Amino acid sequence: MTITSLNFFVFLGLTTIVYYLFPKKYRWISLLVFSLAFFSLASIEVAGYFVFGVATIYISSRLIGEKLTTQKAKKATIVIALAFNIAMLFLLKYINIIPNTINGFGELFNIDFHLGTINLIAPIGISYYTLSMISYLVDVYWTTIPAEKNFFKVMLFSCYYPCLISGPFIRYTQMKSEFFDNGDFEWDNIFKGFHRVVYGLLKKMVIADNLAIIVNAIFADTDVYSGPFIVIGVVFYALQIYCDFSGCMDIVIGASKLYGVKLPENFESPFFSKNLSEFWRRWHITLGSWGKDYIMYPLLKSEAFQKLNKKSKKKFGKKLGKKIPVFLAILILWVIIGIWHGASYKYIFAAGILPWIYLTSSELLEESFVKLRNKLKINVESKWFHIFQSLRTLFMMCIVWLFALAPSFTQSFALIADIFKFDPTVVDPFISEVIMGDHTLYAVLFKWAVIVVTMLGVAIVDYLKYNNVDVAEKFNSCNHIFRFALLIAMIGVTLMFGVYGPGFVPADFIYGGF
Repeated sequence: MTITSLNFFVFLGLTTIVYYLFPKKYRWISLLVFSLAFFSLASIEVAGYFVFGVATIYISSRLIGEKLTTQKAKKATIVIALAFNIAMLFLLKYINIIPNTINGFGELFNIDFHLGTINLIAPIGISYYTLSMISYLVDVYWTTIPAEKNFFKVMLFSCYYPCLISGPFIRYTQMKSEFFDNGDFEWDNIFKGFHRVVYGLLKKMVIADNLAIIVNAIFADTDVYSGPFIVIGVVFYALQIYCDFSGCMDIVIGASKLYGVKLPENFESPFFSKNLSEFWRRWHITLGSWGKDYIMYPLLKSEAFQKLNKKSKKKFGKKLGKKIPVFLAILILWVIIGIWHGASYKYIFAAGILPWIYLTSSELLEESFVKLRNKLKINVESKWFHIFQSLRTLFMMCIVWLFALAPSFTQSFALIADIFKFDPTVVDPFISEVIMGDHTLYAVLFKWAVIVVTMLGVAIVDYLKYNNVDVAEKFNSCNHIFRFALLIAMIGVTLMFGVYGPGFVPADFIYGGF
């Protein structure tokens, strides 16, 4: 059940009604039932993996928080529990990196090992619920939170169905009161949740899915569509992936709001970022925050990194030496993030190593950049310089996405080389087959005019948010007639220009595949 399907909205509507029919004390039980039903519809044949994972986390947390008295025993318990869950995630989602590595190594020496991929069925949302469960167990181990005594409350935290599709990553400290301290029914939650869902559908179905038609056509046949087509394709992909992923977040956050449950935000106007460091703080926020808190900072505090810190300071001096352990910890973090995105070296490089190169290079060259700006007497506070910084950041991210769009890591360099080729004879067929299809020129121009206006609307909303304007509150304080008219307009545009309809399978959200 995709979250742009009619089935999902019937499910959401019915469960919202049932939720508020439950006594407040037991509403969390209804959320658990809804989540298990949603999970079963998608992954009933592999539900055992999920139950096993929750059981190991629950038992381990109870042992660590209540039973075990020595640090050695607690450490052994958490290591075993984490090993089981990480191994299960790797086996079901990322095992193919092993045969791919062996086959790739063989190609270097003209040896064909003939190792095929392993096709295993993974439960829905395993990449998301596994990391959320890990955060819960680690927080118990760190005594940040007490171990939850109720197994079914841990299960609800693990499988809360809006988060199973594409996140966001949630933490028990954030969600405990949201799930179990339910307030009264409020029409405000219904209105705000519904508005957020409609806005997400607009971004997903009108912008992302229409852009996807062009992006898919270009990158499905880069032998034909080279040169400016690749440039257009990767820029459109940047807009597509943002509207796809942030649209998904709008839908799930809005759906959760209908129950009065607040989920953490996952985006904060990333395309207005001045540099890549800021971009990654604003893009997939919950993943970045999770990685820092549970991978990077523990590494830096570890005994091995403390020793490395001392040695590097002694060898390279205090200024550079203290950066080396940080750069290494960031590298490990980004490689893990790359693997999380997919069992392929193109993802390890595009979503891992390349961002690390960007960030560390920026840090190392920061003083030189400052001196150059001062020498050129650039006003760093001007709007024009901010625009330049944002475009520069987008350009560097497009290189990242170009590697991600390539069929494989080795083919990505050929794809970059194709940017400098161009066959003008394919322009007319591209326009007639991909852009026009069976539609008239007037219909196509009108559709794309609406899409462009919609994108401008999204850009304005993001710009206001970037400048700390609470757009949701501003909207809610507007005249009721204006709010109703805008809502009807968004629904109308989605129905008329969204990619959907009989016989159409809604495109999976991009991050749903990670």
